[in-house]
Amino acid sequence: IKDLPIRVMGAPIQTKMFKAFGMAPTVIAYAEVYNAIQTGVIDAAENEAAGIQQMKFFEVGPNIALTAHAITVRPLCFSNKSFTKLPEDLQAAILQAGKDAGAYGRILESSEDLSKMAQMEAEGKLKTVFFKDRDKLVEAAGPVIKAYFADQGVPELYERIQAVAK
Repeated sequence: IKDLPIRVMGAPIQTKMFKAFGMAPTVIAYAEVYNAIQTGVIDAAENEAAGIQQMKFFEVGPNIALTAHAITVRPLCFSNKSFTKLPEDLQAAILQAGKDAGAYGRILESSEDLSKMAQMEAEGKLKTVFFKDRDKLVEAAGPVIKAYFADQGVPELYERIQAVAK
């Protein structure tokens, strides 16, 4: 993956992460990814199966590497002011619903992703390659992530997440 031209979103953290991986990240609008792959501006982009299928990226980039380098988080957010105004039973119900929805969402999203990938592969639209060096990506990302948390003023949160991850 060294020097691989890859599309990233505009978030600076993404550019830093992919540089840490040894790639050559380029900020490109999502709607321009197909054309950018087709014309050789980039050789790679990250996406879930639904996006690959919907945008037909497989037409110009039929080789898919399953890197497992990212986890999609879909938080349920409340302001503390609004949340604390609710009765305790509703607060508890919201917290439980969030846990339940999170668990269900992870299962649903993973199964849908696998199903769509299998469908596209069966239709001969893409070829899946299992990426074997995920540990190297995790190692390269560590310092970037730690610095990001420090820049945000929450270095202790990084340590708490690392403790849970182990």
